[in-house]
Amino acid sequence: MSTNVDTESCMEKGMDKGVKNNVAKSVAIVGLGWLGEPLALALLSQGYMVSGSTTSADKAERLANAGINTMVWNINEPLPAVWPAALAANTVVLCVPPGKVENYATALGEVARLAARGGVQRLLFTSATSVYGGLGLKTEDDANPDSERGERMLAAEQAVQSCGVPEVLCLRLSGLVGGNREPGRFLAGRSFEGGDEPINLVAQQDLLRFIPAILAKPCWPSTLNVSAPHHPSRRDFYCQAALLRNLPPPEFSGGGQGKSIDGSALSGWLGLSYQVTDWFAWLDERNAKTAQS
Repeated sequence: MSTNVDTESCMEKGMDKGVKNNVAKSVAIVGLGWLGEPLALALLSQGYMVSGSTTSADKAERLANAGINTMVWNINEPLPAVWPAALAANTVVLCVPPGKVENYATALGEVARLAARGGVQRLLFTSATSVYGGLGLKTEDDANPDSERGERMLAAEQAVQSCGVPEVLCLRLSGLVGGNREPGRFLAGRSFEGGDEPINLVAQQDLLRFIPAILAKPCWPSTLNVSAPHHPSRRDFYCQAALLRNLPPPEFSGGGQGKSIDGSALSGWLGLSYQVTDWFAWLDERNAKTAQS
């Protein structure tokens, strides 16, 4: 799968479907969780009409009070016959992690096809870089999973890409940090192999810059990676993250080459650089903010 785009033909399709120049600035986010909720609030502040779904009635009420039209929807349950009116929008962001859904690829494909039948014109699926197996540098064309999780994620991408929505982008996210996801706790006090393997991470703050910029673009590629350009070793990063939180550092045995995810195509396409370019500086800044609060 390539990030290259036939801009002229895509612009023509966008004009036919009412996408060009941000026509119909309406977004529905299926999955108002760690990423979906702050994304909804960010888009609301930028003038979008925002709706979304959650499995929690309390959260639905809280977000409705914040101006986000929120419905309770568990996609593990039988789907409705038609796309929910509460989620009527030009663009849908599918932001549901695999751990929350049974038969992940099948379920997401059914939701995406329902969206297509409901008139959705653009769909952004938050996939993951687990679709890449092997060693070395990985770009968008290198999807070849070597794990059950990666195979499941690639199957979900294929199901979503074939759903019938005119434009679909699978945004392959590296490991997620920031917000309440504290990397110092991820591996603290445990033992692992592969201490020399590079980390592949993206901070919430960068996702909340990149995704609105993607939604504003008139023409999407089919896949893009999101991974900060700094790839220190797992040993160096997670030991430092734990120590800054006064937690026992993990112990690593062995080296390991691992893989590095190239996230440069995204920033080049958007003309928008990553804010986090040094993970140790990010850890220090996060630790300082926590100490002040």
